[in-house]
Amino acid sequence: MSLQEDCWQESIPKETARIGQIILKEDNLYRVLGDGVDKILTLEDFAHLYSTDGRGAICPIILSLVTLFQYVENLPDREAASLAAVRLDWKYAMHVPVEWLGFHYSTLSNYRGRLLEHGAERLLFEKILDWIVSEGFLKKQGKQRTDSTHVLGKVAVLSRLEMLWETLRVALRTLEKAAPAWYESAIPATYHEYYSVRQSDWKLNQEEVQKETRQAGQDGYWLLDHLQESGPENVQMLPEIETLKTVLEQTFTRSKDSGGGGGRKVRLRSAKRGECKQKVISPHEAQTRMAKKRGKGWRGYKLQVTETAEATAFLTDVRITDATTDDSEVLTASQDQLIADGRVPKEHLVDQGYVSGANLAGSEKRGIQLLGLMQGDTSGKPDGFRQEDFIIDWEQEVVHCPEGATSHLWQSRVKSNKRPGIYVRFSPSCRQCAAWGICTTSEQGRTLFLNGYHDFITTRRAEQQTADFCEKLKPRAAVEGTISMLVRKHGARHARYRGRDKVNLQAQLTGAAVNLKRLNQAMCDRRQNSHRMAITN
Repeated sequence: MSLQEDCWQESIPKETARIGQIILKEDNLYRVLGDGVDKILTLEDFAHLYSTDGRGAICPIILSLVTLFQYVENLPDREAASLAAVRLDWKYAMHVPVEWLGFHYSTLSNYRGRLLEHGAERLLFEKILDWIVSEGFLKKQGKQRTDSTHVLGKVAVLSRLEMLWETLRVALRTLEKAAPAWYESAIPATYHEYYSVRQSDWKLNQEEVQKETRQAGQDGYWLLDHLQESGPENVQMLPEIETLKTVLEQTFTRSKDSGGGGGRKVRLRSAKRGECKQKVISPHEAQTRMAKKRGKGWRGYKLQVTETAEATAFLTDVRITDATTDDSEVLTASQDQLIADGRVPKEHLVDQGYVSGANLAGSEKRGIQLLGLMQGDTSGKPDGFRQEDFIIDWEQEVVHCPEGATSHLWQSRVKSNKRPGIYVRFSPSCRQCAAWGICTTSEQGRTLFLNGYHDFITTRRAEQQTADFCEKLKPRAAVEGTISMLVRKHGARHARYRGRDKVNLQAQLTGAAVNLKRLNQAMCDRRQNSHRMAITN
């Protein structure tokens, strides 16, 4: 589709303007947007999304505005497209005639797909932020704050057997469409009939569930083997086939040799620590993960929100991450985005989940003061025998314990989580120490792992005890209200779409809508203050 130069009217049609200015107040969001839309959106902003030839596309500025409106009012596509044809305030903002009939609701989905296809999911969010900056509401080198909340994915809760059945069904449906000739000749009719319909295990007893689970594993591996032997190359790497491989690997172990029956046997895999972080929970939404925090579990993603810590707070960065991604792992990407956008804060207020030695050091390197509480010692050792109670001599590379003993091993080491540090070990003579059994019960003596960012950690733990630091941290809590508003007013708790990229686009559009509302309120407050000052003078 091509972009038509005359698809956008720079001025509001006379009849639309006449009626709109009568019935819409000056501080009405849609009137303000209609009067100032040319400050934020131009056809040039969308030129790279369209071809130079082909059928003319519906004006992307109009589609952008309707998309913003539906996120401002938390509307589905059908209702938003319907209201675009009947709402005069929307028509005023879109610069269209009163008699304009709108477009089919599927156009909104196609427009979002175009944004994703060209990597322009942040376009509207950034355009609204540029407007905020141009109005003077976003201070440079100010304070910003970050927090996260969970997002529920569009997935059903499946048992292990139902997960296997559904993954096979999705894989078979994909193969039938992608390689119909091979599918018809290679897949037995009974196999197709059994796995081509959705099934539930609620009527099965435990013995039947175990039998069906093993059978589903055997059938899944049979399909993968058969596909590898004779299947077309273009379908072997399809996402649905990759999901089937992953689900089978996460559920079963497979014998190396064929058994007496002529097939390689499958056995249920025992759960290993850390595996649940990558566990696929739905073949329809393979990127969702199951996570748990403070006793509350969910299936979906995390929403990271960064906003200014001012009287009127504007969102400066929103992003979707995996549900199992720790908040501390996201901070670097958020700060890098703020730097790239030219909106780097001087102070960055966060909660405890974002604070680590690496993040304190990284923030300082970027010229940002990271303000947040550092977690205390979690070793479980009693007072007097925690790491903070040991005397560390970095120059001599030795550690002195509370009882006066000196370490005999100092070794640089990188942990499995890629965290660098120093491994320290005392001698087996700890066995003769009076504190043995309290400090350690190991026959080899007490060991310590000194974080590579030890100085940053100890300094923060000391300064967070001061009243001045606690006072600086007070504005952080207000981000909780923003997250509450995102959830209650804009549906941020539930993913509208499937796929992390689409859910991230939802987050960007939600952030743009919130900023648009807050900008309108800030402009209204500024006008009222100007009127009061004029009257006073």
